[in-house]
Amino acid sequence: MDLGGFDIADLFAVDEAIARDMATVFAYVASRPVAEYPEAYRTEIEDVIQQWRPDVWAKATEAV
Repeated sequence: MDLGGFDIADLFAVDEAIARDMATVFAYVASRPVAEYPEAYRTEIEDVIQQWRPDVWAKATEAV
């Protein structure tokens, strides 16, 4: 499933608190030696994608 990418300029579209949270996540991901796919939170992650990127979600799930 391809869920698209993230345009860093999108940070300008969120409020400061959310931008800080996003920076925390980016820093964590960047510190990992290999990619991680948190299966324990898959449902929650998919819910966020469905809410914030419905076009990307629809495209990704139409091929399934």
